[in-house]
Amino acid sequence: MQNTSNLSYINSKKIINMKSEVLFREAEDDFFYFNKMNVALKKLEEAISLTPSHIKSLMLCADIYFMKGKVKKALSLYETAKLYGQKDARCFASIANCLYSLSNYEESISFVDKAIAILKNDDYSLYSQLIEIKINSLVELKKYKQAYITFIQAQNVIDSVSLKNIYNSNYELINEKLKLQKKLRQSNLKIV
Repeated sequence: MQNTSNLSYINSKKIINMKSEVLFREAEDDFFYFNKMNVALKKLEEAISLTPSHIKSLMLCADIYFMKGKVKKALSLYETAKLYGQKDARCFASIANCLYSLSNYEESISFVDKAIAILKNDDYSLYSQLIEIKINSLVELKKYKQAYITFIQAQNVIDSVSLKNIYNSNYELINEKLKLQKKLRQSNLKIV
């Protein structure tokens, strides 16, 4: 006979209402197969209301909100998922992307670094997206030398196709800005 008076062995954060799982799976089908974004969103919101810690629903709901342009709502949901234990590279990358979209570049770089630190070696597509967010954030902060160093370091990991996309969008600008900064240092002129 089990002692039922001591419920300390139950982790209440891990208990999932089965209806939440069913709603998530239906929403997943609606979103991915039938292109019914709003229907999927309603089902996900209901799943979250039934089980606030249902990470899969939180993440997909946040993805949909981000796609709809509701970045602050998406960020809130990603951070809620992180609080409930979703501390993987995808979650950190999503937070970094939201922060970048909200022009919070310093914090975006911080989350990119967290995501890269726990990223699995075989996930090159996420790595290239993270590097692009980091480089773009550094360019927005006018930290061209760090952006250049990040680009050079990424050459060892990223495949040539992804690297070419990043190169086309940023490398010329970074190089131009670095040359301009070098000329300013050498000329001893000050910008007022």
